[in-house]
Amino acid sequence: MPDAAPCSPAVAQARSRWRAAEDRLYPTLINDPSSYQRGLADVQAVVAELRRRSRCAEELIAAEAASGELVATACPAGPAIPADLLVAVACGMADRELAAECERRRRAAVLDDARCAGRDWAVLAGPAHVEELTEGRRVEVHVRSGTVVEATADPWSGGEPYRLDVTVSATDGEHHALSRAFTDRAGWLAEHRRCRRDVESARLS
Repeated sequence: MPDAAPCSPAVAQARSRWRAAEDRLYPTLINDPSSYQRGLADVQAVVAELRRRSRCAEELIAAEAASGELVATACPAGPAIPADLLVAVACGMADRELAAECERRRRAAVLDDARCAGRDWAVLAGPAHVEELTEGRRVEVHVRSGTVVEATADPWSGGEPYRLDVTVSATDGEHHALSRAFTDRAGWLAEHRRCRRDVESARLS
């Protein structure tokens, strides 16, 4: 199962524009302490207004196109920073919030499907079987315990192209039970199988 679906060219361009706006804004605020707090407050006010108006990146783009009205509503006393810069930064923040919530719902649906089908594991990202992974990552979660096993293959990384990370869910928060890099693919796959067995038998904690 892939990660998030690829975005449209318009959304990709907007996200690039929003990142560039952040790169421009924050050094300016840091260099001008007198406007720092007010500038951040204006950004948060616009983000709050965007939350009320927008449910996807396309709607954020539409809101950005009407930046004058958006800023007037969110900052009735007038913004401390240029409106176009303010709105672009706020759109970037709101977009990340929407993307995170969309990913949370996607993962919850994958887990529900696996639970209903009686499967022990749910693949959140990457190919169905770790043996198919030649580049990128594969993330799976143990349905009953919530333990996450992430396998990574990076043939361009040099000496240790394979990695395995296991994150165990605990009542006081998540912690890594295992994080290892491998030079040998066979050893990496063998360790992956061992980790799965240990998770299933609750020996990995």
